[in-house]
Amino acid sequence: MINPNLKHLRIFVEIARRGSFRNAANALHLSEPATSQAVSQLESLLGVKLLDRTTRTVRISEAGLAFLADAERLLQGLDDAIAALREFASSGRGRVSIACLSSTVYRLLPPVLAEMKIRYPGIDVIFLDDNMRGILQKIDKAECDMAIVSEDPTIKLSLSIPLMEDTFQVVCRLDHPLASRGMAKGAELSKYEMVLLRRGSGIRDAVDRAFEAKSIQLNVVHETTQVLTLLGLVEGGLGITVLPSMLCPDPAHGAVAVIPLQKPSIQRKLGLIFASGREPSAAARLLADVVQKTVASSSLGLPSGVSKLAI
Repeated sequence: MINPNLKHLRIFVEIARRGSFRNAANALHLSEPATSQAVSQLESLLGVKLLDRTTRTVRISEAGLAFLADAERLLQGLDDAIAALREFASSGRGRVSIACLSSTVYRLLPPVLAEMKIRYPGIDVIFLDDNMRGILQKIDKAECDMAIVSEDPTIKLSLSIPLMEDTFQVVCRLDHPLASRGMAKGAELSKYEMVLLRRGSGIRDAVDRAFEAKSIQLNVVHETTQVLTLLGLVEGGLGITVLPSMLCPDPAHGAVAVIPLQKPSIQRKLGLIFASGREPSAAARLLADVVQKTVASSSLGLPSGVSKLAI
């Protein structure tokens, strides 16, 4: 089966822009019959009429208008990727931007940036930390080249490159009744006052979904947008919390206890996604490779409750 190719798309876009087969053929250094044949093939493959043409005029159809924006975006993304690759090949320099969940920045991003500086000193890496909502907006608007995010089944977001699985745990003060337990069950948490991140954050949403599925009502007395504030409330004895292991403080520091949670057991998968509608640039691919190798490295210290996914 023959599929539409880049030649089909370029010819269609050029005709739509210029409103003429002849002008498009001249711009692309093709014969007029060749451009006409390419459009006919494209229309046949897609099963729709893209252009309405007479002996004198060429007009883009309603279906053609809908397809034009996607075709232009695909071609522009490819052109940008090729230009970036040529620039990197000729100069060894480039620029790439990565958005990263705030909950993964502390443990993952510093070693990645350090390795990039060693391997590819000519590539400038710009990073942005944000929550899931902000990152997805940046990805959709192509305001960043790639992002480290959490897989989200509610919006059918799948990871391009899975990296690790992060298990949620209970965090409480050392003098709390749960502190000496080897494990805490979800139903037990309803007995205690809780402090959580505010609704709308990916972490809070995951917690709410898991407990609602078990019909467990939590007694939330305080909410905040900041993890440090949350941990301060826990240390101050104002409640217990549930956090991904990537955000749990090291129990060795002695300020709080970190306890595995069961029934519900909550996990999130972390990984890379790329900006939609365009091919990743050469610099983006190199950064993605460094992220993968950094995660796979035995030197990357991860807290208990975080496991690396097969890469």
